[in-house]
Amino acid sequence: MVLELAVGASCDYIVTYNKKDFPGVEKFDVELVTAKELLRKIGELS
Repeated sequence: MVLELAVGASCDYIVTYNKKDFPGVEKFDVELVTAKELLRKIGELS
């Protein structure tokens, strides 16, 4: 359900600690990241 919503909303990321729960996510052009990884990515953008 989360992946379906992320794809429908054209999200770039799903923030989760349970990456194993999303096998095959790369097919949908959505990147799985932890909260720490997302904060690093945001810091790189600024």
